[in-house]
Amino acid sequence: MANVELQRATASAAGKVILLGEHVVVHGHPALVAGIDRGVRVTIVPGSAAGAAAEVDPALASAIALAARLLRLDGRPFAVDIAGDLPVGMGLGSSAALAVALLRALAASAGETLRDADAAAHAHEIERLFHGTPSGVDSTAATYGGVLWFEAGPPLHHECLTLRAPMPLVVVLSRTRHATSRTVGGLRERAVAAPEVYRPVFAAIAALVGAARAALENDERARLGALMTMNHGLLRACGVSTPELDALVEAALDAGALGAKLTGGGGGGAVIALPAAEPERLLAALTDAGHECFAVVVGGPPSSGARLGES
Repeated sequence: MANVELQRATASAAGKVILLGEHVVVHGHPALVAGIDRGVRVTIVPGSAAGAAAEVDPALASAIALAARLLRLDGRPFAVDIAGDLPVGMGLGSSAALAVALLRALAASAGETLRDADAAAHAHEIERLFHGTPSGVDSTAATYGGVLWFEAGPPLHHECLTLRAPMPLVVVLSRTRHATSRTVGGLRERAVAAPEVYRPVFAAIAALVGAARAALENDERARLGALMTMNHGLLRACGVSTPELDALVEAALDAGALGAKLTGGGGGGAVIALPAAEPERLLAALTDAGHECFAVVVGGPPSSGARLGES
């Protein structure tokens, strides 16, 4: 980028939920992913020393340095202020949202607008610092928002789907952080050892993803919920769920959800539940049962703008 003086700038990016298709997306099958109305906000403060958060978190410091290098802004003094309402370590795409918001804020600070394709590609590189070999689904969702049909490829491919109306979901947090690299690596090893067992299961999940796309586009929410619950059952059979996640799925179904499943890598993290109507009744039932949960909306407008001069 041009050698200009940095300005104070702020940008945001959304977290995500995987509606169906996690894990099989790294085995050549599609997934359905949605940006949510929670995310991460990054403010660039030029001329300051590195922020305290970066100093105590080596991975964050590395991400900030890589973002500056990718945008050819390394060597410029700036601090980073990070805020937002996205739980960390729950499989909701917090690191990808951070990467996209950071890149957009840095570009805006230099007086540039980062193209979405570049934001997604650079965020994918930053995600490697956190997850080793990410599929690209999180960085794509954080960049584009909305509801996406995603294929890891190569090459990466996504389509933006149109919903008839924004769709509420309830996110239920477990008490255990997700373990994406461990669960993805473990399943990959099992699939290599017994392809005749896992290949049909992966194909069955892919069929659910295709059916769910049609249900989403036709606003057939009862069918979508049933497909989500089936997807969870297959993920459980693959060994990436936990007794706690299974119990949260059952609790959501018992409370009237149309469907529920783990979202993300599994091994902990969060469950998503599709309410039968407005989410308040489902939220109240799960909260009364002692579960930490909140409502999100998918299919609404993304929150991804970069702005100058914000505090």
